Amino acid sequence: MKNKYKIFIIACITLIMTGCSGSKEIQKTWKAEDANAKVYSIKIKDKEITISNDNENENLDYKQNAVGTSNGVKYYGLTIDNEKYSVIFPEKGNSALALLLKVNSDDYLSGTLIYAMNTKEQPSYKDYAEKFLSE
Repeated sequence: MKNKYKIFIIACITLIMTGCSGSKEIQKTWKAEDANAKVYSIKIKDKEITISNDNENENLDYKQNAVGTSNGVKYYGLTIDNEKYSVIFPEKGNSALALLLKVNSDDYLSGTLIYAMNTKEQPSYKDYAEKFLSE
């Protein structure tokens, strides 16, 4: 009987987490750059991300499905169009600098860098990739 109760609790928590809005720490307007050195503005709201550059806007719905810390690196797991992504804060205590990764496994700190992001200054994709993702 206790195992059924545990399974029920885990199922409820999973169901609740699946519909979660984004954490306040990621809900910001970010300056961003991609691998082609193209500059963007990314606004993350509670359930929507708006990616803008020049005269183009793309609105994407998302759900936050994970949050955690590993070796001082804080991350937020997102689902966008049934694909897994993560926003990671690679510098402890610095919430102005982040990376948006496309995740290919259950490791939210590993994946393909999509955007280098910063709230204060224009980030460099190349510099962030070399500094935070090189082995």
